[in-house]
Amino acid sequence: MPRTARLLTPVTLAALLLAGCTPSTPMPAPPPTPDATPVFASDEEALAAAEEAYGKYLAMVATVLADGGRDPERLKPFLTHDLFLEEVGSYADLRANGWHGVGSYSFEMSPQRLDLATGDLDVYVCDDRSALEIVDANGNSVVSPDRPDRAASQVTFVWQDKLVIASQIAWEGSGIC
Repeated sequence: MPRTARLLTPVTLAALLLAGCTPSTPMPAPPPTPDATPVFASDEEALAAAEEAYGKYLAMVATVLADGGRDPERLKPFLTHDLFLEEVGSYADLRANGWHGVGSYSFEMSPQRLDLATGDLDVYVCDDRSALEIVDANGNSVVSPDRPDRAASQVTFVWQDKLVIASQIAWEGSGIC
């Protein structure tokens, strides 16, 4: 019996090795999955959504500034978590100095990169700050007289069940404002 067992092992091994050499029937490819529905149907729709989101953000910034920087958490719905953490400190400085904002912003926006499928957007923004002042407790402006009335930036939006701002970087290039 031991001799038979030794013979079966090489025979079994040979059969297994030969089985690996024979062509196998390919596995059928899974049916293609339907592409995800794009977040936006057109560039115009994406840009309109970015303009609406940014306008609401600036309106809330003006409100928080008018309140002397109190409750900056009101900005959370408009920003990614990381960007909110970066910005919240400037409102603490405003409170500490006893300053507050008077007025509002306006802006113009132009597209740079619009990804309709993901909802991620990069735009150029020209903020007009000419109607916004930061004043001390006596109502005196603390804004530098050298501050330009208009400031250009590149703003990145990401889709998180709605558009939120992921970054805003000052833009030194020309042609935006």
